[in-house]
Amino acid sequence: MKAALELSSKKNSNGLYEIYIRVQDNLGKKKRIKVNYAIAKNQFKSKNHNLSWVRNHPNAKKINADLKLQLDEYNDVLLISATQKKAVTPEYVIYKTNKTIEIPTIKQYFELKIGQMLEYNQRKGYVQVLNNWLKYTKEKKLGDLDFKQIDVQILKGFENFLYKKGLSSGTVYGNLKRVRSCFNMAIKEQIISVGDYIFRAYTMPKVKATQKEKLTVEELKLFISQHYEDGTLIKTAQQVFLLAFNLAGVRIEDVLTLKWENVKNERIEYVMVKTGAINSFQITPQIKNILDYFKSIKLENSKLIVPLLSEDIANLKSSKDEVENEKYKKEIGRKTSLVNKFLKKIGEDAVIDKKISTHIARHTFASIAIKKSNGDINFVQNALKHSNAKITQIYLASLDNDSMDSKMNDVTSY
Repeated sequence: MKAALELSSKKNSNGLYEIYIRVQDNLGKKKRIKVNYAIAKNQFKSKNHNLSWVRNHPNAKKINADLKLQLDEYNDVLLISATQKKAVTPEYVIYKTNKTIEIPTIKQYFELKIGQMLEYNQRKGYVQVLNNWLKYTKEKKLGDLDFKQIDVQILKGFENFLYKKGLSSGTVYGNLKRVRSCFNMAIKEQIISVGDYIFRAYTMPKVKATQKEKLTVEELKLFISQHYEDGTLIKTAQQVFLLAFNLAGVRIEDVLTLKWENVKNERIEYVMVKTGAINSFQITPQIKNILDYFKSIKLENSKLIVPLLSEDIANLKSSKDEVENEKYKKEIGRKTSLVNKFLKKIGEDAVIDKKISTHIARHTFASIAIKKSNGDINFVQNALKHSNAKITQIYLASLDNDSMDSKMNDVTSY
């Protein structure tokens, strides 16, 4: 195992490249951590550096001295581990270098893992759990608990605290799942032992089965029948929902980032953000009408079909840069909230007693598709791009009350 310096492959928001310390084991597994310096690409030399990694920089001497000091700290941990003949992971080396105490607190460990996460949505989820945990421990005056201090009673108290906040069973489960994940990661990184795994004694909360919200055919017709002025945000939100529905319930992120170049040869073809699968749909009369609307309000030289995102943001869709990824995801979230705000208003105008959101387009498509295809699971699976039919069956089971009601009525009518 070794520690070395390397430069980020992509620029940060200031147009500079972050310097990282890379800890890599003999199997090629590696972890990186920022050293809080960012420079121009031509100012860094990783090979034949003679302890002068940074060159042609006004503070090169100071930066190189600091880089050597930090690198030495990592190598000291590696040397001690080798002397003790202790098998360690890159995560363990990073933790031991940056912490002086033996057992981290839950807060410290969450912050450590959050700092290593590159995906914005993943970080966001862990930040939310950490905030809930800190509110719980503050309310109960438990202090800054470490892994060894966590017992079943404390976990049960956290569970009850989340329920009292009005969170759903699924969200409560998700919070505790992330706490459990931290225990698993800490064990894997040899920060705590298997004997400290309290989740062997604690029973995770059950997730209550809930019925997914969807529109019936009649409600969909009511939704479509609402008329608004062209170019208004409410009309655009309505067409976004209908485009998502007609593209087999495509997710809102895919709709917002569709470009006119995705429309060719009487088809719409694009790569799905979540799975990387290619979606290809024939342009039906319904889709054509929606595209015609977006053409009528198209901004000059705009490449995006839906004029809600800026093109600069949409172009960050596939970026692996941490700053760019966070900027992109936040903007997708803001635009999704904006669309949902107007979908709620359309639902009120149509007197539909359901909370309409962008994701309901997917539920609505699945519900209508299974009925109109005479129960063709394979068709619905392929349309939704599920990896297997079992996922589709579970998905549909949470949508289909109508057929159960109809069959029950047939059985009990005598």
